[in-house]
Amino acid sequence: MGINSRVLVNLFLLLLLLAVYLIFSAEDETPPAERLTQLQLDEINLIRIPRGNNHDIVIKKTSDDSGNQSWQMQQPYSIKAHQFRVNTLLKLSQLPVEQSWPVDELDLADYGLEPPRARIQFNQQQIAFGKTSPLNNKRYLLHDNKISLHADETYPLVSAQPSSLVDLHLLNRTGIISLSGPQLQLYQTDAGRWQSNKKLAADQIQTVLQHWENAQAFAVHTYMPRKQLGKITIQFAQQAVEFEITDDDPWLILARPELGIEYHLDAALKNRLLGIPDA
Repeated sequence: MGINSRVLVNLFLLLLLLAVYLIFSAEDETPPAERLTQLQLDEINLIRIPRGNNHDIVIKKTSDDSGNQSWQMQQPYSIKAHQFRVNTLLKLSQLPVEQSWPVDELDLADYGLEPPRARIQFNQQQIAFGKTSPLNNKRYLLHDNKISLHADETYPLVSAQPSSLVDLHLLNRTGIISLSGPQLQLYQTDAGRWQSNKKLAADQIQTVLQHWENAQAFAVHTYMPRKQLGKITIQFAQQAVEFEITDDDPWLILARPELGIEYHLDAALKNRLLGIPDA
């Protein structure tokens, strides 16, 4: 075979490989899956979970002076929202839709959508929750006049008590300037040195303050009046936060009656937060 023949063969093989590559590339370029809503996550700045008697849950995206964004509950409590659980709600708006059916061909009552089991609104777009399918335990969702089936991951959170969407941190801030409790008082002198009514070393005082700044509850519930066991006041430069101690066995409950919530904490945190030395 001459040189020209080898060149032609190589050129033919190159063109064949290029054609095969283009064919398989075209097959891989599948169109993006349809999503439950067309909203982008960064476009969503308001979440509303409608409830009866004007008791809607309202959560809004806010920015602080440094431009840091977070989700804040506006109703029924004015407090920071549970960021992870809010993100779980947001994922609902991005669910892929494998198949959907126009509502004008269906009876909504057959799917538990008349009335719906629950509803959630992202900005101005609303999604309604129906019943689950007995065939695959997926839940019927209604959006934009179409019904689709999806894994039942968000409904328990949407139908839960509003307190389940409250952040678990007790304070959500740093910069404590004083602490006053039933057995412990911490305060700063004019010179900026920390003092205590107990014989606590400087590092012990800092440990107590760090415990408060990092403390998280294992659950937040609607406030329930109980016998008051004492009060704890945490003072910041511009604000004071007051907790009522309403239980300390089998767990520690710190309540904020003015907000209507109470924090349930591991009883082991009692000594750490109140500065009581471990036995």
